[in-house]
Amino acid sequence: MEPECGIRRVILSDGAIKHVVVEDAMGNERPLAAKDYISEGIQPPLETLPEVPAQEE
Repeated sequence: MEPECGIRRVILSDGAIKHVVVEDAMGNERPLAAKDYISEGIQPPLETLPEVPAQEE
């Protein structure tokens, strides 16, 4: 996998994490459950990631 260049938490309106989005240098995005982000050992730590609001559907 390419090195990650953009990582962010997608947050629901109640403050819960919907998922984490990991983007590589080619612009490919991979959504991950927060527990998977942690278990894969991806850095930086989950609590330090920037937050973006989830798109309401």
